[in-house]
Amino acid sequence: MRCIAVQTAPVWHDVVENRRRIEGALDASGFRAGDYLVLPEMCETAWTTDTAALGKAHDSIGWFGEVARARGVWLQAGFGEPRGDGRFSNSACVIGPDGRLRAVYRKNFLFPSERDSFVAGDDLCLIDTGWATICPLVCYDLRFPELWRLAARAGAEIFAVSSSWPAVRHEHWRALLLARAIENQACVIAANRCGSDPTNAYAGGSVALGALGVRIEEAGADECAVALPFDRSEIDGWRARFGALRDVRPSLLGNTVVRRA
Repeated sequence: MRCIAVQTAPVWHDVVENRRRIEGALDASGFRAGDYLVLPEMCETAWTTDTAALGKAHDSIGWFGEVARARGVWLQAGFGEPRGDGRFSNSACVIGPDGRLRAVYRKNFLFPSERDSFVAGDDLCLIDTGWATICPLVCYDLRFPELWRLAARAGAEIFAVSSSWPAVRHEHWRALLLARAIENQACVIAANRCGSDPTNAYAGGSVALGALGVRIEEAGADECAVALPFDRSEIDGWRARFGALRDVRPSLLGNTVVRRA
């Protein structure tokens, strides 16, 4: 099986058009039944702190469920999740090939401009696909290696990142993703948006990284998809030969709740 990062260019606050584009981009990705497809952060609306705009995306989980079921794929999609009292979480849902919701991950590390409108998450989730254990994360989480290390120690083999990472910090995106793969001896599939909106320009750069830190495939700045074939023998062999994860000192990490799905 494969993980596929699907790089889209969301239209500012236009849920109907973005859903149309998402379906087209998924269908153009070359997926096979059972693959794990990753969409960018807030892919229905573009990244925004406008809660009125986020509220236009009715029944996001239900819609993503239908999209995944119709194609027989796993689907990770970033969206604004209503939490009550007019607030939202910046979340990523994970849907199984049967269209059933398996987990919702809520971004732990909110960007400063998000903190008035969003409720941060406080846990991690690991998704057992039957062929790999995948940890979904969202954008700014990339800058906090302790979150990744806790997930790796809990069994994460692939990290799947939904992001709207701006072009002005694009080299940080490339360097940090590579570092997270190397230090956790894990694969990474990261879907970033492209295009522009009233807040930022985006350079895309969605990427598939192997557990040894090799860039298997990297996107440019246009809409496209990149694929990560999962080779269990490679990741298991590398972790057995090189014991960095075994040498971690847990007392330096703290802890967090890990939900399994």
